[in-house]
Amino acid sequence: MERLQLAALTRLHSLSFDELGLLAPHAQEGWLPAGQRTLLGGSLNDDLALIGAGRALVRCAGETVAQLGPGDVFGRLSIHRPAYETATVQALTTLHLVVFTTRAMRILRTTAPDTVEALLAACALDVQERSSALAGPRPAPLLKLVAATAA
Repeated sequence: MERLQLAALTRLHSLSFDELGLLAPHAQEGWLPAGQRTLLGGSLNDDLALIGAGRALVRCAGETVAQLGPGDVFGRLSIHRPAYETATVQALTTLHLVVFTTRAMRILRTTAPDTVEALLAACALDVQERSSALAGPRPAPLLKLVAATAA
């Protein structure tokens, strides 16, 4: 499969090449096969996942509440618009993802706080949310999904 470049991700166009260079070693590339679900306490629940390619549905209580595609962001560090308790992301097609784990974000907070600020701003977190994310782990109920749709 083709590898994603951080500079190609729509949400990250506002970041400088220096910022992208600092982020790149901490980004993990992954794929979520068509039909697979994530969150509900799964491996991506606490992470920041950017969709490079593919389509997915956000489902809550068996109903589709949003559709995600290239440029969209999900995970607890993404924007709180809208937030659904006990929601899942189900891949309609294979999702090609770039993921920043909570561990990577913790390391980046200490080594490159301005770059983390730029990443979170690019992913559309408001000022209060960025402050919380920069301060450390955010309190949030388990099984919470937040999704942001690319502009």
